Amino acid sequence: MKMKEVCAATGLTERAVRFYVQEQLVTPQAQRRGGCTWLDFSEADVQRLRAVGTLRKAGFTINEIRSMGQDFQKNAPGASFALRCRLQEAIDTYERLRHIDTAQANDLESYASLLECEVNGQPIPDSDRPYHIDLGVWHDRVEWLLMLGAVWLFWRLYNGAVDLLSDRFTLLSIAFWNPLVYFLLFVILPLPIALVLGSRAGKWLCRHFEYVP
Repeated sequence: MKMKEVCAATGLTERAVRFYVQEQLVTPQAQRRGGCTWLDFSEADVQRLRAVGTLRKAGFTINEIRSMGQDFQKNAPGASFALRCRLQEAIDTYERLRHIDTAQANDLESYASLLECEVNGQPIPDSDRPYHIDLGVWHDRVEWLLMLGAVWLFWRLYNGAVDLLSDRFTLLSIAFWNPLVYFLLFVILPLPIALVLGSRAGKWLCRHFEYVP
């Protein structure tokens, strides 16, 4: 079963399925073709993905789900107990905060002051920490980096070609002395090619290191 069929059967997004595969919560058959990894999901894989999605909605962590998948009888009681503790902590937090109304504050700072004593000692969400990586942003940065690299490379090649042509053709040498002509020719010809090639190289590189349906 291919990725789109799996997404339709499980209700999960492609990114979620790829993430669960990368986290080894499910291990479909993989074949390497054309520089990409193509996945083939069995019915058991689909059932496992449905279970993973349900457990994630219930609040289990990736590590807890992985441990239960490895040895359910041994690890499920501990994971379930840890989830109940987190839920109880959330209920306790709700009980402490439900009496604090936004009507008691005039602005963001004053509302935060009312909540401060109740949430003191609580950690910020993991998604707010510096080590959290958004794959979409990472892909964009790789693409832009390769585009800039391609522009720099084409600029060097362009300068070399201009020097070579200027030595051989006097009229071109005179034309290239005009800065407007010099930069305009680069913008019209090499620059678009560099941007396209850099963008394609960035997309290929990002696809090369992730699972593709």
